[in-house]
Amino acid sequence: MADLKFDLKLLETLCNAFGPSGHEHEAQKIVQEYGKKYADEVLQDGLGSVIFRKGEGGPKIMLAGHVDEIGFVITEIKKDGYLAFHQLGGWWDQTLLTQEVVIKPYEGGEKIIGVIGAPPPHILPPEARTKVVTKEKMFIDIGCSSADEVKELGIRVGDPAVPHAIFRTMKRTRKEKKDEDKDAKEETREVTLGVAKAFDDRIGVFIILEALKRISENNISLPNEVYFVSTTQEEVGLRGARTASQKIKPDIGFALDVDISGDSPGAEGLVQKMGKGVSISAGDGSMIPNPRLRKFVIKLAEEKEIKYQPAFLKSGGTDAGIIHLAGMGAPSLFLGIPTRYIHSHHGMLDFDDVENAIQLLVEVLQKLDTKTVESFTAL
Repeated sequence: MADLKFDLKLLETLCNAFGPSGHEHEAQKIVQEYGKKYADEVLQDGLGSVIFRKGEGGPKIMLAGHVDEIGFVITEIKKDGYLAFHQLGGWWDQTLLTQEVVIKPYEGGEKIIGVIGAPPPHILPPEARTKVVTKEKMFIDIGCSSADEVKELGIRVGDPAVPHAIFRTMKRTRKEKKDEDKDAKEETREVTLGVAKAFDDRIGVFIILEALKRISENNISLPNEVYFVSTTQEEVGLRGARTASQKIKPDIGFALDVDISGDSPGAEGLVQKMGKGVSISAGDGSMIPNPRLRKFVIKLAEEKEIKYQPAFLKSGGTDAGIIHLAGMGAPSLFLGIPTRYIHSHHGMLDFDDVENAIQLLVEVLQKLDTKTVESFTAL
């Protein structure tokens, strides 16, 4: 993909925004300001999920991308000025040591950058040096030497923090084959990659906003009501998806989220790969997708020559795990962007996969009329 078709500046702004689970306000303001121009109606639920309705009448289609990112909460201010913390969302211990975090103080004002530290290996007994340092033994160092110094900065127990990492892009020229045939002709592809702290799941929110924009700007007629939802608190239990789906009562649901890419060392066994297209999930730890809905989406991708790939995760889940249980049940599907190094300071993905997801979503929404939706559950 030589030239990106979507709003890269919006994606950068979204990914750099502050917004861990339960503290999504800053990121949600960006979402609301951007999306309201293209929606017929803007709604909210009680947990802060932002909902854009487009179209009227016909089946209700819910698209969910969660705006919260994994982060931290300050749990103790120690007398020597160090900060104890707890995770908001799932962190792997090995990813944290010496990384920087940004703390939003209770008293407001400028955000404060700290470094995650732990006792240095030089002073540990030999048997401890080869063991993983757990989060419980880590602390955040903001350069203070007393609890009073910390409080003067406006920090209190309960303040949130997120990774300190900046969105960036990389352009690469890649030679690859279109299929697995060893005799297939090798082709050159211009690749644009993104690196950011919060692709999980600002990329899902971005895809939803971009689909809403294209439908609006191209005056695309829909045979349904579509609810484009930026949900909250997904990383701590799919909570915003629950409240939003209770409000909408959808007939069909889609979750747009990152997927784990199976192309880095140690990730063998995962069929989905970065740069091979939008992943259409066959299941994960939170739900089994409606097989007819999944087949419908796959056939449409093939018909429109949109690059896609199958995917499956043995554990983990997305907002679709809640949406498919809404009301009397809503056939649902997870569409993913294969991403390396999720739940860390620096995720990596291919923008070609993002564009394919947007195109597929726009095509799917035009086809989900009453008869088609009813066919997914007809006996």
